Amino acid sequence: MFRRVPSPHRPLVTALVAAHDAARHIESALVSLAAQTLDDLEVVVVDDGSTDGTASLVERLARADGRIKLVRLGRNRGQAAALNAGMASARGRYLAILDADDEATAGRLAEQVAAFERDPDLVLVGGAIATWCDRHAAPGQVWRYATDDAAIRVRTLFKSEVISGAITIDREQAVRHQLRFDESLRLGVDWAMSIAAMRVGRVGNVGSVVMRYRIHPGQMTTGMMDDLGSDSTRIRRGVLAWAGVQATDAEMRTHLAISPCNYWPFGYHPYFCASRDSIREEAVLWLERLTVATARTGRIPPEAMQSYADEILSMTLRALEEPEENGGITPPCCPVSAPLACVATEPCR
Repeated sequence: MFRRVPSPHRPLVTALVAAHDAARHIESALVSLAAQTLDDLEVVVVDDGSTDGTASLVERLARADGRIKLVRLGRNRGQAAALNAGMASARGRYLAILDADDEATAGRLAEQVAAFERDPDLVLVGGAIATWCDRHAAPGQVWRYATDDAAIRVRTLFKSEVISGAITIDREQAVRHQLRFDESLRLGVDWAMSIAAMRVGRVGNVGSVVMRYRIHPGQMTTGMMDDLGSDSTRIRRGVLAWAGVQATDAEMRTHLAISPCNYWPFGYHPYFCASRDSIREEAVLWLERLTVATARTGRIPPEAMQSYADEILSMTLRALEEPEENGGITPPCCPVSAPLACVATEPCR
Protein backbone atom coordinates (compact mmCIF):
# COMPACT_ATOMS: atom_id res chain seq x y z
CA MET A 1 0.00 0.00 0.00
CA PHE A 2 2.74 2.47 0.94
CA ARG A 3 5.52 3.01 -1.57
CA ARG A 4 8.96 4.29 -0.71
CA VAL A 5 9.91 6.18 -3.89
CA PRO A 6 8.06 9.42 -4.83
CA SER A 7 7.12 10.09 -8.44
CA PRO A 8 9.67 12.41 -10.16
CA HIS A 9 7.05 14.18 -12.30
CA ARG A 10 4.37 16.65 -11.28
CA PRO A 11 1.54 14.66 -9.65
CA LEU A 12 -1.97 14.89 -10.99
CA VAL A 13 -3.43 15.33 -7.49
CA THR A 14 -2.15 16.80 -4.26
CA ALA A 15 -4.04 15.41 -1.29
CA LEU A 16 -3.93 18.00 1.48
CA VAL A 17 -4.42 17.16 5.15
CA ALA A 18 -4.48 19.89 7.81
CA ALA A 19 -3.71 18.32 11.19
CA HIS A 20 -3.85 19.69 14.71
CA ASP A 21 -3.37 17.20 17.56
CA ALA A 22 -4.53 14.45 15.20
CA ALA A 23 -2.26 11.60 16.31
CA ARG A 24 -5.22 9.40 17.20
CA HIS A 25 -6.71 9.32 13.69
CA ILE A 26 -4.28 10.63 11.09
CA GLU A 27 -2.70 7.29 10.24
CA SER A 28 -6.09 5.98 9.11
CA ALA A 29 -6.54 9.07 6.95
CA LEU A 30 -3.14 8.63 5.29
CA VAL A 31 -3.66 4.90 4.77
CA SER A 32 -6.90 5.71 2.94
CA LEU A 33 -4.99 8.04 0.63
CA ALA A 34 -2.25 5.48 0.03
CA ALA A 35 -4.98 3.03 -1.06
CA GLN A 36 -6.45 5.27 -3.79
CA THR A 37 -7.10 3.66 -7.17
CA LEU A 38 -5.65 6.86 -8.64
CA ASP A 39 -2.10 6.81 -7.32
CA ASP A 40 -0.64 9.71 -9.32
CA LEU A 41 -0.56 11.88 -6.23
CA GLU A 42 1.42 13.49 -3.49
CA VAL A 43 0.17 13.90 0.07
CA VAL A 44 0.92 17.17 1.89
CA VAL A 45 0.28 17.10 5.63
CA VAL A 46 0.35 20.46 7.40
CA ASP A 47 0.98 20.07 11.12
CA ASP A 48 -0.81 23.04 12.65
CA GLY A 49 1.16 23.42 15.87
CA SER A 50 0.32 19.98 17.30
CA THR A 51 1.57 18.97 20.74
CA ASP A 52 0.51 15.30 20.71
CA GLY A 53 3.15 13.74 18.45
CA THR A 54 1.26 14.21 15.17
CA ALA A 55 4.38 15.44 13.35
CA SER A 56 6.60 12.54 14.42
CA LEU A 57 3.91 10.05 13.40
CA VAL A 58 3.63 11.64 9.95
CA GLU A 59 7.41 11.64 9.59
CA ARG A 60 7.44 7.90 10.28
CA LEU A 61 4.77 7.32 7.64
CA ALA A 62 6.64 9.55 5.17
CA ARG A 63 9.68 7.30 5.49
CA ALA A 64 7.48 4.41 4.36
CA ASP A 65 5.81 6.35 1.52
CA GLY A 66 7.80 8.93 -0.40
CA ARG A 67 4.62 10.62 -1.62
CA ILE A 68 3.98 12.03 1.86
CA LYS A 69 5.41 15.46 2.67
CA LEU A 70 5.19 17.19 6.05
CA VAL A 71 4.86 20.96 6.42
CA ARG A 72 5.14 22.24 9.99
CA LEU A 73 3.69 25.50 11.26
CA GLY A 74 5.41 27.03 14.25
CA ARG A 75 2.16 27.56 16.15
CA ASN A 76 -1.50 26.67 15.90
CA ARG A 77 -2.93 29.04 13.29
CA GLY A 78 -6.25 27.35 12.50
CA GLN A 79 -7.65 25.17 9.76
CA ALA A 80 -7.83 27.82 7.04
CA ALA A 81 -4.24 28.98 7.55
CA ALA A 82 -3.02 25.38 7.52
CA LEU A 83 -4.89 24.67 4.29
CA ASN A 84 -3.47 27.82 2.68
CA ALA A 85 0.04 26.77 3.70
CA GLY A 86 -0.60 23.39 2.13
CA MET A 87 -1.90 24.97 -1.07
CA ALA A 88 1.34 26.94 -1.33
CA SER A 89 3.33 23.69 -1.13
CA ALA A 90 1.13 21.69 -3.51
CA ARG A 91 2.33 20.67 -6.97
CA GLY A 92 -0.70 18.78 -8.30
CA ARG A 93 -3.19 20.00 -10.88
CA TYR A 94 -6.00 19.12 -8.48
CA LEU A 95 -6.08 19.74 -4.74
CA ALA A 96 -8.03 17.16 -2.71
CA ILE A 97 -8.80 18.07 0.91
CA LEU A 98 -9.10 15.36 3.55
CA ASP A 99 -9.61 16.12 7.23
CA ALA A 100 -7.15 14.38 9.51
CA ASP A 101 -9.86 12.43 11.34
CA ASP A 102 -11.66 11.13 8.22
CA GLU A 103 -10.98 8.51 5.54
CA ALA A 104 -11.29 8.73 1.75
CA THR A 105 -12.98 5.90 -0.12
CA ALA A 106 -10.64 4.07 -2.50
CA GLY A 107 -12.15 5.51 -5.69
CA ARG A 108 -12.64 9.06 -4.48
CA LEU A 109 -9.83 10.80 -6.35
CA ALA A 110 -10.40 8.91 -9.60
CA GLU A 111 -14.09 9.79 -9.60
CA GLN A 112 -13.60 13.45 -8.77
CA VAL A 113 -10.84 13.90 -11.36
CA ALA A 114 -13.15 12.28 -13.93
CA ALA A 115 -15.83 14.87 -13.02
CA PHE A 116 -13.36 17.70 -13.75
CA GLU A 117 -12.42 16.12 -17.06
CA ARG A 118 -16.09 15.90 -18.07
CA ASP A 119 -16.74 19.56 -17.19
CA PRO A 120 -13.80 21.95 -17.72
CA ASP A 121 -15.77 24.78 -16.05
CA LEU A 122 -15.85 22.97 -12.70
CA VAL A 123 -13.80 24.72 -10.04
CA LEU A 124 -14.72 22.57 -7.04
CA VAL A 125 -16.34 19.16 -6.62
CA GLY A 126 -17.41 17.25 -3.51
CA GLY A 127 -19.44 14.11 -2.95
CA ALA A 128 -21.61 12.10 -0.59
CA ILE A 129 -20.24 10.98 2.77
CA ALA A 130 -20.91 8.09 5.13
CA THR A 131 -21.03 9.06 8.80
CA TRP A 132 -19.29 6.96 11.42
CA CYS A 133 -19.64 7.03 15.22
CA ASP A 134 -16.15 6.86 16.65
CA ARG A 135 -17.35 6.22 20.19
CA HIS A 136 -19.47 3.19 19.30
CA ALA A 137 -17.52 2.08 16.20
CA ALA A 138 -20.78 2.06 14.27
CA PRO A 139 -21.77 3.25 10.78
CA GLY A 140 -24.48 5.88 10.49
CA GLN A 141 -26.40 7.75 7.84
CA VAL A 142 -25.15 8.63 4.38
CA TRP A 143 -25.31 12.37 3.76
CA ARG A 144 -26.02 13.12 0.10
CA TYR A 145 -25.75 16.52 -1.51
CA ALA A 146 -27.08 18.12 -4.68
CA THR A 147 -24.92 17.23 -7.67
CA ASP A 148 -25.67 19.99 -10.21
CA ASP A 149 -24.47 23.57 -10.07
CA ALA A 150 -27.91 25.22 -10.03
CA ALA A 151 -29.20 23.22 -7.06
CA ILE A 152 -25.94 23.70 -5.16
CA ARG A 153 -26.08 27.46 -5.68
CA VAL A 154 -29.52 27.86 -4.11
CA ARG A 155 -28.86 25.44 -1.24
CA THR A 156 -25.63 27.27 -0.45
CA LEU A 157 -27.73 30.29 0.57
CA PHE A 158 -29.04 28.18 3.46
CA LYS A 159 -26.30 25.67 4.29
CA SER A 160 -23.03 24.26 3.10
CA GLU A 161 -23.65 21.87 0.22
CA VAL A 162 -20.12 20.47 0.44
CA ILE A 163 -18.14 19.08 3.35
CA SER A 164 -14.54 20.01 3.97
CA GLY A 165 -12.80 16.67 3.82
CA ALA A 166 -14.63 15.62 0.66
CA ILE A 167 -13.83 18.52 -1.67
CA THR A 168 -11.36 18.62 -4.54
CA ILE A 169 -10.41 21.90 -6.20
CA ASP A 170 -8.99 22.68 -9.64
CA ARG A 171 -5.78 24.22 -8.31
CA GLU A 172 -4.93 25.96 -11.58
CA GLN A 173 -8.25 27.82 -11.48
CA ALA A 174 -7.78 28.54 -7.78
CA VAL A 175 -4.40 30.13 -8.51
CA ARG A 176 -5.77 32.03 -11.51
CA HIS A 177 -8.64 33.50 -9.48
CA GLN A 178 -6.63 33.87 -6.25
CA LEU A 179 -8.94 31.61 -4.27
CA ARG A 180 -7.82 31.03 -0.69
CA PHE A 181 -9.39 29.69 2.47
CA ASP A 182 -10.74 32.47 4.70
CA GLU A 183 -8.45 32.67 7.74
CA SER A 184 -10.90 34.87 9.65
CA LEU A 185 -13.24 31.88 10.03
CA ARG A 186 -12.96 29.17 12.67
CA LEU A 187 -15.79 27.08 11.21
CA GLY A 188 -17.17 26.90 7.68
CA VAL A 189 -13.98 27.43 5.69
CA ASP A 190 -15.16 24.77 3.21
CA TRP A 191 -18.52 26.52 2.79
CA ALA A 192 -16.80 29.86 2.19
CA MET A 193 -14.46 28.27 -0.36
CA SER A 194 -17.39 26.74 -2.25
CA ILE A 195 -18.97 30.21 -2.43
CA ALA A 196 -15.72 31.69 -3.73
CA ALA A 197 -15.62 28.94 -6.38
CA MET A 198 -19.25 29.65 -7.36
CA ARG A 199 -18.32 33.23 -8.12
CA VAL A 200 -15.79 32.25 -10.79
CA GLY A 201 -17.09 28.96 -12.22
CA ARG A 202 -19.20 25.89 -11.61
CA VAL A 203 -19.37 23.63 -8.56
CA GLY A 204 -20.61 20.06 -8.25
CA ASN A 205 -20.79 16.89 -6.19
CA VAL A 206 -20.38 13.33 -7.38
CA GLY A 207 -23.27 11.12 -6.33
CA SER A 208 -21.28 8.35 -4.72
CA VAL A 209 -19.77 8.23 -1.23
CA VAL A 210 -16.23 9.64 -1.29
CA MET A 211 -15.44 9.83 2.43
CA ARG A 212 -16.12 8.24 5.80
CA TYR A 213 -16.88 11.13 8.15
CA ARG A 214 -15.92 10.39 11.73
CA ILE A 215 -18.16 11.90 14.42
CA HIS A 216 -16.34 12.26 17.74
CA PRO A 217 -16.38 14.63 20.72
CA GLY A 218 -13.13 16.39 19.80
CA GLN A 219 -14.07 17.53 16.31
CA MET A 220 -14.43 21.19 15.40
CA THR A 221 -18.19 21.01 14.72
CA THR A 222 -19.02 19.57 18.15
CA GLY A 223 -21.53 21.81 19.89
CA MET A 224 -21.99 24.08 16.88
CA MET A 225 -25.09 26.28 16.80
CA ASP A 226 -26.23 28.88 14.29
CA ASP A 227 -26.92 32.27 15.87
CA LEU A 228 -26.44 35.86 14.74
CA GLY A 229 -22.84 35.92 15.95
CA SER A 230 -21.68 32.65 14.43
CA ASP A 231 -19.27 32.15 11.54
CA SER A 232 -22.02 30.36 9.62
CA THR A 233 -24.25 33.43 9.87
CA ARG A 234 -21.47 35.67 8.60
CA ILE A 235 -20.99 33.30 5.67
CA ARG A 236 -24.73 33.34 4.94
CA ARG A 237 -24.90 37.13 5.08
CA GLY A 238 -22.09 37.34 2.55
CA VAL A 239 -23.58 34.89 0.06
CA LEU A 240 -27.06 36.39 0.43
CA ALA A 241 -25.64 39.83 -0.32
CA TRP A 242 -23.82 38.47 -3.37
CA ALA A 243 -27.08 36.85 -4.51
CA GLY A 244 -28.93 40.16 -4.12
CA VAL A 245 -30.31 40.36 -0.55
CA GLN A 246 -29.10 42.46 2.37
CA ALA A 247 -30.80 40.63 5.23
CA THR A 248 -31.88 42.39 8.43
CA ASP A 249 -31.25 40.73 11.79
CA ALA A 250 -34.92 39.72 11.96
CA GLU A 251 -34.71 38.16 8.49
CA MET A 252 -31.49 36.37 9.44
CA ARG A 253 -33.18 34.82 12.48
CA THR A 254 -35.90 33.45 10.22
CA HIS A 255 -33.32 32.31 7.68
CA LEU A 256 -31.32 30.44 10.34
CA ALA A 257 -34.47 28.83 11.73
CA ILE A 258 -35.50 27.37 8.36
CA SER A 259 -32.02 26.44 7.14
CA PRO A 260 -31.63 22.63 7.07
CA CYS A 261 -28.69 21.20 9.00
CA ASN A 262 -27.36 17.67 9.40
CA TYR A 263 -26.55 18.31 13.07
CA TRP A 264 -30.11 18.68 14.37
CA PRO A 265 -33.61 17.79 13.09
CA PHE A 266 -35.40 20.40 11.01
CA GLY A 267 -37.73 22.49 13.17
CA TYR A 268 -35.60 22.30 16.33
CA HIS A 269 -33.51 25.41 15.84
CA PRO A 270 -34.03 27.53 18.99
CA TYR A 271 -35.64 30.42 17.08
CA PHE A 272 -37.99 28.02 15.26
CA CYS A 273 -39.04 26.55 18.63
CA ALA A 274 -39.55 29.97 20.17
CA SER A 275 -41.55 31.29 17.17
CA ARG A 276 -43.86 28.41 16.29
CA ASP A 277 -46.87 30.74 16.21
CA SER A 278 -45.30 33.08 13.66
CA ILE A 279 -42.59 31.10 11.84
CA ARG A 280 -44.83 30.00 8.95
CA GLU A 281 -45.72 33.60 8.05
CA GLU A 282 -42.12 34.73 8.55
CA ALA A 283 -40.88 31.92 6.29
CA VAL A 284 -43.38 32.75 3.53
CA LEU A 285 -42.48 36.45 3.51
CA TRP A 286 -38.73 35.79 3.63
CA LEU A 287 -38.77 33.14 0.91
CA GLU A 288 -40.83 35.39 -1.36
CA ARG A 289 -38.39 38.26 -0.87
CA LEU A 290 -35.45 35.96 -1.47
CA THR A 291 -36.96 34.55 -4.66
CA VAL A 292 -37.67 38.00 -6.13
CA ALA A 293 -34.31 39.50 -5.16
CA THR A 294 -32.19 36.61 -6.46
CA ALA A 295 -34.08 36.66 -9.76
CA ARG A 296 -32.97 40.26 -10.29
CA THR A 297 -29.24 39.48 -9.99
CA GLY A 298 -29.41 36.23 -11.96
CA ARG A 299 -26.71 34.61 -9.82
CA ILE A 300 -29.12 31.98 -8.52
CA PRO A 301 -31.15 30.17 -11.22
CA PRO A 302 -34.83 31.19 -10.69
CA GLU A 303 -36.30 27.71 -11.17
CA ALA A 304 -33.88 26.22 -8.67
CA MET A 305 -34.65 29.03 -6.19
CA GLN A 306 -38.41 28.54 -6.48
CA SER A 307 -38.13 24.77 -6.18
CA TYR A 308 -36.01 24.95 -3.05
CA ALA A 309 -38.20 27.67 -1.51
CA ASP A 310 -41.20 25.36 -1.98
CA GLU A 311 -39.24 22.51 -0.40
CA ILE A 312 -38.23 24.63 2.61
CA LEU A 313 -41.81 25.79 3.13
CA SER A 314 -43.08 22.20 2.97
CA MET A 315 -40.48 21.18 5.56
CA THR A 316 -41.60 24.08 7.77
CA LEU A 317 -45.25 23.05 7.59
CA ARG A 318 -44.43 19.40 8.36
CA ALA A 319 -42.34 20.45 11.36
CA LEU A 320 -45.21 22.57 12.68
CA GLU A 321 -47.57 19.60 12.44
CA GLU A 322 -45.37 17.63 14.83
CA PRO A 323 -46.05 17.98 18.57
CA GLU A 324 -43.77 20.40 20.37
CA GLU A 325 -41.28 18.46 22.51
CA ASN A 326 -39.29 19.29 25.60
CA GLY A 327 -40.92 22.70 26.04
CA GLY A 328 -39.28 24.02 22.88
CA ILE A 329 -35.79 22.99 23.89
CA THR A 330 -33.69 21.33 21.23
CA PRO A 331 -33.44 17.60 22.04
CA PRO A 332 -30.14 15.72 22.11
CA CYS A 333 -29.38 14.58 18.59
CA CYS A 334 -26.51 12.58 17.17
CA PRO A 335 -25.54 13.47 13.58
CA VAL A 336 -24.75 9.81 12.93
CA SER A 337 -28.27 8.65 13.78
CA ALA A 338 -30.21 11.89 13.13
CA PRO A 339 -32.99 12.60 13.68
CA LEU A 340 -32.77 10.04 16.49
CA ALA A 341 -31.01 10.60 19.79
CA CYS A 342 -27.98 8.47 20.57
CA VAL A 343 -28.77 5.16 22.25
CA ALA A 344 -26.01 5.77 24.83
CA THR A 345 -27.16 6.51 28.37
CA GLU A 346 -24.59 9.27 28.81
CA PRO A 347 -23.92 12.11 26.35
CA CYS A 348 -21.15 11.81 23.77
CA ARG A 349 -20.45 15.54 23.81
